Amino acid sequence: MRKVVVILKSESENADNYGTLLEKHGYEPVFIPTLDFSFKNLDVLRDRLLSPYKYSGLIFTSPRSITAVRDALQGQKKLKDDWKTLENYSVGETSRELIQRTLDLDTKGHHSGNASNLADFIKTDLYNKTVTMPFLFPCGNLKQDVLQNKLSEYGYSLDSVEVYETVPHHDLERNLVALFKGEREEKSDRTIDSLLFFSPSGINYCAHVFEKHRIDLTGKRIIAIGPSTKKAIENKGITVHRTAEKPSPDYVVGALLQDT
Repeated sequence: MRKVVVILKSESENADNYGTLLEKHGYEPVFIPTLDFSFKNLDVLRDRLLSPYKYSGLIFTSPRSITAVRDALQGQKKLKDDWKTLENYSVGETSRELIQRTLDLDTKGHHSGNASNLADFIKTDLYNKTVTMPFLFPCGNLKQDVLQNKLSEYGYSLDSVEVYETVPHHDLERNLVALFKGEREEKSDRTIDSLLFFSPSGINYCAHVFEKHRIDLTGKRIIAIGPSTKKAIENKGITVHRTAEKPSPDYVVGALLQDT
């Protein structure tokens, strides 16, 4: 019987090689795209990007914000060089590499794993440094307030520009229903072992499908990526079996293997 791990994200986002590492440990990865994104306010963002002297730096907490900056530059291959002398931060090794590759910009804090930890890192990193300007923060419509609240507590401010909308993927419901229906078929040689949720919005959209089609998660291990996702899952009355503290394949596989 093959053990399926359902990865609730697009395979095209899989620069981290989740599938390869899961297969190495005997799991069959199945990717189900969960979210779609539409960009907006790129003209507003472009105006901000042309004025680095008004900021202390840039903060990125999602791949979409990186794409938004790239698109806002309208074909320019990189940011104005003045941004390179500022204090720039990101969450996740994949995001750090994407920023380097697409924007030619180095960022710090990528190891922090989530917005809350990043805020703590920024506080430590800026100790004894004079910072008076806000940080430019391109973000989505469903952003959490953790980063802004903690940085405000530490004496720093954000200029948040909402640059994308998050909506459920158009095939999410159909793909989830087909996956669970296939498992119930008598001749199926696959069993769904675990489901990996990467964001609060992801679990919110999936929970709607589970409730609508009465999909039973009994016996399935639920893995949350990060504390905010864990909280969102629990708010839906679903038990979280393990939490991967950082959005990387090693942490995710480590969480899965803890129970085996």
